[in-house]
Amino acid sequence: MENILINSEISYKLDKICMQRGLSLSKLMENAGRVSAEKIDQNIIPNIKKFNNKVLILCGPGNNGGDGLVIAKYLEEKGYLTDISYPLGGLKKLNKVIKKKFDSLNKKTIKFNNLNLNKYSIIVDSIFGVGLNRKLNKKTTDIIKKINSQSSCVVSIDIASGINANKGNLMPVSIDAEHTITFVAPKVGQYLLPGKERSGKIHVVSIGETKKDILKANKGNNVRLNLPDSWIKGFKWPSMEDHKYTRGHVLVKSGPISSTGASRLSAISALRAGAGAVTLASDKKSLALNASQLTSVMVKEVNNIDEFYDFALDKKINVLVIGPGLGVKKTTREMVLRAIRNEISLVLDADGISSFKNDPSELIEALRNRKKRNNIILTPHEGEFKRIFSYKGVEKIKKTGKAAFDSSATILLKGNDSIVASHLGKILISEKSSPFLATAGSGDVLTGICAGLMAQGMKSFEAAGAASWIHNEIGIIGGPGLIADDMEKILSKSMPKILRGLYEVRD
Repeated sequence: MENILINSEISYKLDKICMQRGLSLSKLMENAGRVSAEKIDQNIIPNIKKFNNKVLILCGPGNNGGDGLVIAKYLEEKGYLTDISYPLGGLKKLNKVIKKKFDSLNKKTIKFNNLNLNKYSIIVDSIFGVGLNRKLNKKTTDIIKKINSQSSCVVSIDIASGINANKGNLMPVSIDAEHTITFVAPKVGQYLLPGKERSGKIHVVSIGETKKDILKANKGNNVRLNLPDSWIKGFKWPSMEDHKYTRGHVLVKSGPISSTGASRLSAISALRAGAGAVTLASDKKSLALNASQLTSVMVKEVNNIDEFYDFALDKKINVLVIGPGLGVKKTTREMVLRAIRNEISLVLDADGISSFKNDPSELIEALRNRKKRNNIILTPHEGEFKRIFSYKGVEKIKKTGKAAFDSSATILLKGNDSIVASHLGKILISEKSSPFLATAGSGDVLTGICAGLMAQGMKSFEAAGAASWIHNEIGIIGGPGLIADDMEKILSKSMPKILRGLYEVRD
């Protein structure tokens, strides 16, 4: 169940289910504080240089603050020097359960304004929990900014205070945590920007819930982390009897001679992802340039739409790639519409999407009217997405899911927090990502990987999820200085290890 992501409603529902099973609020709080203290003691403190044994617990008046009090108790038992402060006040508003835990500490609180935050090696943020859904006032935002300005290691409990657990947006600021100890499962907002950037390393801990409790609370929730177990069953391992065409043939449309690089990146990536054969369809002027740059990828002279589809049908092409470097123009739009009407599997990217900016409904209606499903992936970045899907004011997960539903296609909305959505309502959010993927041509590589996986028989949603995951692995391996040209080299050197690992998991 590692790939489950939950929101605030599911979190509260799970608490109620646990309490109905016999776990009191006090016991849940005790469990949460104890396991958080253990995580701080065993996994966080050992990695802090020059740790001075001083820990500050910042509590809010709600249950999250109660967790902080329990953390203080267990850390003191382990010999750490702990101070407690209520930066927002509210001591008189504590409920009976929290008040009892506070009294049992027999410890005075320190006024926030009297604190020297830099004297602590760790600051534990247990101010707000997952239920925060209102904008913070100026006093509170100033307090959070002050906490963020110091040099101590900040550990947030369940979620960094100020992040919306469901959307990832800030209210309007948040604690900038180095670590977040979250209960039961990660929260959606911890993997969506900007919350993702402020959550630090996520540590998931159990507070006494059972697997049955989680499944009951999570029923109907289709949001998952994009991990291999979400799509590994559909991942293809070639058999001894396979040959290049049983592993799929991808046809990529090249751009004109001035912009051929994008399509070559897609073509090579499709081949590296496992397609048995890839052909790059090039007009007469760009044919020689593409041929001089490619060896394993075949090239074919194609000068118009009719020739393109005559070749695609004659060679029984499995997947088309239309868009990279092709140009925003009428012929691009006509090529896309013909692919959709012919029910050919398709990865649509870049100019293939933007060519419909003046009449988005033409593309959406064509996609909706086809008979087949699970055979088309759209891979827009945020700008391209807005040209086709004008869902103003709709949060990222909902708008991606709505786009998939409205188009009856798989949508891979690219970004550091990439989202993959199926027309049936399934959602995958990237777990790991790399800022070094934000470079020209990176998306063309992703498009090619999508096509290579679909060519081998993966359905569009699973292929998009797997491609996004692999793409992120490339970014992590590449690191600083990564450019699209390097990605092919990383694919060459690292893809065997990455894919072999996946195949072994599948088996």
